[in-house]
Amino acid sequence: MKKEPERLEMDLQKIFLTPPNTMKEKITLILMMVVVFVMFFGPVVFTEISPLKGAVLSAFPALSISWGYMVLLRSLFRKREFSKDPESGKKKGEKRHECQYHCKKRK
Repeated sequence: MKKEPERLEMDLQKIFLTPPNTMKEKITLILMMVVVFVMFFGPVVFTEISPLKGAVLSAFPALSISWGYMVLLRSLFRKREFSKDPESGKKKGEKRHECQYHCKKRK
């Protein structure tokens, strides 16, 4: 039997605007920024653009691409933490605060 994938409604504002709060996120963000910056700054070195202007021109795509990659990783691996439903942040197996026994009995 195939297990039905869990569907959660993502809180876009929370997933985009929350700064990286774990060490793994911070390291991933810094590494991606460095790699993308080097990729964009490498070809600029061989042009007649000043180094300062080249660094600024390379920093914008480095920031945007690395932050987009961070948001993608959050949406894939940390869905429950960035969902709109406050109870979905709990892990499987944790009990809700509902009274399941009495609520079933009343119906």
